[in-house]
Amino acid sequence: MEEFKEKTTRQILIIIYKMMVGIAPLGLVLSIMFFTLQARESKELVANLSHIEQSLSTRHIGIFPDYLDRINQLLAETPDYSGDTAQIIIFQDVLFYGALYNGKAFKKKVQQLAELAPRTRIAIAYYDNVKDWRSGRMFREVVQQAWMYQEDLPRLIQERSRISDSLRGENAGRGESALNRLLRADSIASERIFALYRDNTRNDRQNNFQRKQRKILQFNFYDAEANDDLLFKRIDELINACFDRDVREITFYDIFTLYSRLTDEMKAFFDTHNILTIPLNDYLTMSCWSNGEKVLFAFPGKHAAKEIGFISHDRAILDYIVTMFEGVLNNRLQLAE
Repeated sequence: MEEFKEKTTRQILIIIYKMMVGIAPLGLVLSIMFFTLQARESKELVANLSHIEQSLSTRHIGIFPDYLDRINQLLAETPDYSGDTAQIIIFQDVLFYGALYNGKAFKKKVQQLAELAPRTRIAIAYYDNVKDWRSGRMFREVVQQAWMYQEDLPRLIQERSRISDSLRGENAGRGESALNRLLRADSIASERIFALYRDNTRNDRQNNFQRKQRKILQFNFYDAEANDDLLFKRIDELINACFDRDVREITFYDIFTLYSRLTDEMKAFFDTHNILTIPLNDYLTMSCWSNGEKVLFAFPGKHAAKEIGFISHDRAILDYIVTMFEGVLNNRLQLAE
């Protein structure tokens, strides 16, 4: 009986095996057909989702500096326009926005603005680099936020306050103004924290500082064969003067001076091309680049590591940019009076 069961079981297994061998090619074909259809449906689904994304009035486009090329695309799409109102409206923290992070995109952006200027009114609002502490404090904070770690900024404020109190005691009766004392205290505190990123060879932050320095130096803004590249030659000279040396020789004051001189170079260039530049002394609601039909905007990263960029053709946002710009112009006229 046991022998019969064993023989029967063996025969059943052989039959199943033969059926599997016979069906396997068909199963393979069916599997290929299934995955082919699934891939096609997936491709169509991705295409549909992409179409939906493109149709959204506002969508996320990355973090700084990833979206710098998109600014150039937006400028290239500027419609023909004639009128007294600025068609291209720009709000940014510095006039050389992006130069130290994506030199090619920055150069193209500047060249596009120069080409658009004869037929399009362009206005750029930016943080000023004036030396007075009260009106130039925001520009100084831009430098601090760009070259220091966010978690060190509260420490910098505490250190600045402590140093200011100490300077007040040391210079009692000498008639030094509170603003000048605060400026000196800020310089000392900034340099102390800035030095942490350079002086300890085992410090990860120093390694990050060196990587940032090498990345900036790899951009060559100047093309010796071009006749209109004097601006970018000058930018190269300024950047090399600051960064092309040992890390431990670079001071916070060097970076601040570099920012100031780059701003002066850019302002002179824009003035030559009749591009309106408006200095600001307060934090912006956002950085933005508008051509009247689309706007790319990024929320400033004062308390975050990176600026987050979005692009929109939402009329409410475009109108808000115009309103914000008109407010800046009105404030400028009031100060002039």
